[in-house]
Order: sequence, then structure tokens, then C-alpha cells
Amino acid sequence: MSYTKSFVALLSILILLGTLPVVSPANVVSAQSFPLEQVDRDRIDAYIQSRMQTANIPGLALGVVYGDEVVYLQGYGIAAPDGRAVTPQTPFILGSTSKSFTALAVMQLVEAGRIDLDAPVTTYLPWFRTNDAAASAPITVRHLLNQNSGLPAYEGRQGIADNDQSSAALENGVRDLSGVQLSQPAGQSYEYANENYNILGLIIQAVSGSLYEEYIRSAIFAPLQMTHSAAALSDPAAIDIATGYRYWFFWPVAFDAPYPRRMTPSGFLISSAEDMSHYLIAQLNGGAYGNNQVLSPEGIVTLHTPGARISSLSSYGMGWVSQNQPGSTRILHNGDVSNFHSNLLLLPDQHIGIVILVNVGGFLNSSAINIPIEGVAEILLGNNLTASTNPPLTVIPQVVLLTALLIPIVWIVGSYLSIRRWQHRGELPPHGIRRFWRFYLPLAIDILPLGLVWIILPAQFHTPMETIALFVPDAFIVIVTLSTLSIGWAMARIFLTLHPHRKVQHAGS
Repeated sequence: MSYTKSFVALLSILILLGTLPVVSPANVVSAQSFPLEQVDRDRIDAYIQSRMQTANIPGLALGVVYGDEVVYLQGYGIAAPDGRAVTPQTPFILGSTSKSFTALAVMQLVEAGRIDLDAPVTTYLPWFRTNDAAASAPITVRHLLNQNSGLPAYEGRQGIADNDQSSAALENGVRDLSGVQLSQPAGQSYEYANENYNILGLIIQAVSGSLYEEYIRSAIFAPLQMTHSAAALSDPAAIDIATGYRYWFFWPVAFDAPYPRRMTPSGFLISSAEDMSHYLIAQLNGGAYGNNQVLSPEGIVTLHTPGARISSLSSYGMGWVSQNQPGSTRILHNGDVSNFHSNLLLLPDQHIGIVILVNVGGFLNSSAINIPIEGVAEILLGNNLTASTNPPLTVIPQVVLLTALLIPIVWIVGSYLSIRRWQHRGELPPHGIRRFWRFYLPLAIDILPLGLVWIILPAQFHTPMETIALFVPDAFIVIVTLSTLSIGWAMARIFLTLHPHRKVQHAGS
């Protein structure tokens, strides 16, 4: 999700309206074959701890692979409020890095001759449609993988607050798309929508004859020896999952978020840094991990091949973002749910893969928790850290949110003093043109701006308000507080202006 520009717009609207434990490394594993001096390992360690302290990150797990070896695994900080330490085996919810697993599963079934990338979705889900069956009929499996199906981003965030754990949850979510309007014709351009990958998960389920969760466990987790990975919270492999946190202004607070089974293929797989290192090895080595081959080398190339242009510098492939710069290819993806964050980065030219898992989520701090993987990459490449990889903490968004709370208070106090003055002068209730200036216009200012926020904000973010409340609880509480003040004062204004206290009115006459 890309929210930065949208959040700036939100802050502008609001302005117009008026002790974590010391982090410590744990369970270090290294390999002598990796071309790093000890000082570089120390730099990574110091850098991660510094970023965690700067961004108030409770816990983090790091994995680095070189070629076909796991060369660096480390856990930092706490996995839960009880102080349990993060280890390389600690499971985290992955967020959207789950999409690459779903894409891998699709390609496995393509190579088995059971899925055709260019076949319409209706080949595998005959009942599939949006509100315009003719418009959605051309959507193919490849369109879903490349995020250019025409499905809107808004609908992809519709089910994040859903906590349905039934085996029918995934199908029910896809069937709900029957009332959705495509934002553009299939294949026209890129638009990131979680529902693309939820549909793919249901296709995997339909073609394989197994539940999506079972297929991922048997066809990917098992051969890659991902023993601390799961496709459901009920899986014993997830028993030691880290506690997720959300930022409230500046501070992370433990939060038990909904776990929507309908969105497992797009954002709710669970894994550890150690297991994800096995996964990165397969991605860097033509689908092979040890003696197990989860996909052909050609299939891996297909997954990483740009499919839909995002910008002049990047394209979306199949569960991966590709960035091709002179002398360097970067294949990456990040993932966010309301209380977890993950980052994957492949540097195929250097045979390097990096995974970072974090047990906190929060839109206002998204840049801060996204930066560490870039700094680790720079250290591994022998480069100096720059301001972009080690910036100071910015608290401007949080300060602006708090400041926004003062604006309606100033407006209410000023309005009340004006009303009292008019009362003493005997000028209430107002008549003629004064009724417009002293009642109707101020009442509109009381109500309309905040009312519009509830309409504009979901449209601007392409996100339902319920999901915004999950991801940005502090901003949501500010909006609710401002709305409550707005409605309350509007009611008080009506009473004070149109029904002035008789004693005050008599004294001013």
C-alpha cells in the first residue's frame, strides 16, 4: 500500500478543521564462506539496534543468505510484552510478502499442466464475476499475478477487519466481488489489489483439490523445511508467534488484530526469519533448496519478470517488485498488516537475499520500519550508510495530529464567546442577514468539514474506514474525537443561538 501522499492530504484536511526494553541480539548463526569481515557483521548489528531504538520497534528478526547458504540469522528485542526474546525461529505474520508464496504455488500448478497463465479466471471458477460480467470475463490468471486485472484497491482492503475462520471464508470473500465495479479494463495498467491474490488462492484450492492452507504447507513449507511457518493461527507451527503491536502516536502498544482467513493468500501467511531464509535460497537458486526443487529455474525467472509497470523505475512481477538499474537488479516486496511488517530483498547479481520481520505495524511510522533492510543491503555491499538509510525519527505527522485537536477547541471557545456577546446585546436569535452570518454559516463550519472527511478519507486512501481504524488507530481516534466535538458543539450552537437564555436576553435589552 502506498499511503504517503494520501496521508499528507489527510493532514491538510485536519489542519483546516481545526519504555521499550533495551534490544539485544540473540541466536547468531554465521558462515565463514560469506565475504564479510567481522567489522561488517558488527556494523549490521549496531545499525539494526540503532534503528530499532530510533523507531521504537519492539522486536525484529533478520536473515541473510548468500548463494545457497544461510549466513546470518539474528533476533532482536522482545517477541511479547512478557519479555520473551525474538529468535530466528520466532513466527511473524508476513503481510503482503505472502503474495510471492501464492504466486509460487500458481507456477507449480502451471508447470504441472493444471493452470494456464493466460486462461480466464472463469476456467477455474466458472461462477466468478464482478458487477459487469462482460468486463470481468477477460481477466486471466496472469492479470491477477501482475496486479493489472482492473480490480480496485479499495475492495482489496475490504476484508482486512473480517475475522471469519470458516473453511468457506476464502470463497465467500471472492463471491463478494460480484457487486464490485472494475476501475479499468483488464490488462490496462497496474493497480495493487489484495483481492487479485485471494482469487489466486481460491484457484489453487479449486485446481489442487486441497484447501489453500494445506497446499502451501505440503507443496512449499515442507520441501523448504520451513518448520516454523504456518497458514493459519491454529497451526501448531504458529504456537510461539510473536505478539503484534500498533503505534499509538509515538509508542507501540500490543494489539490482537483480526486474522481474516479470506485474505490468507494475499497477506496472512506466517513465518520466521530462519524459514524465510530457506525460501530466499530457493528464489536465488532456480527453485532449489538442498535436494528439493519447488519450481524450475525457468519458473523462478517467470515469477521475477516484470509484468506491469508501476513507475519509470519499477514494475510488478508475480508477487515481486522488480527494479532494474544500471549494474544492479533488485527484486523485492514488503508486507504490512496492522500489527506486523516484513521486508524481502533479492540482489541476484550479488547472490544475496535479505529478510527482515518486525512485530509492529503503523502507517505513520511506515518509513521508519521499512528502512532497515536498505541499510543492511548497503553494509553487505560494502557501502557507507547515508541519511536515507539512517534518518532521525520524524514526529511531524503525530505532532500535526495532536495539533489538529486544538483547532476545534479554539473554534468552539471563540464561537461561544461571540454568542455570549450577542446574548448580552440582545441580538439573539438573529434575524435577516444576521441569521446567515451568525447561525447558518457557523453551523455549516461546525458540521460539513468533518462530515466530508468520512467520505473523502476512504476514497483518498482507497480503504474502508474500518480498515483505516485498524492501521492508523491514532488518526482514527483524532477523527472520531473531532467529529464528536463537531456534532456536540453544533447542537449547543443551535440551542444557544435560537433559544437564548431569557435572563441573559433581558439583561442585554
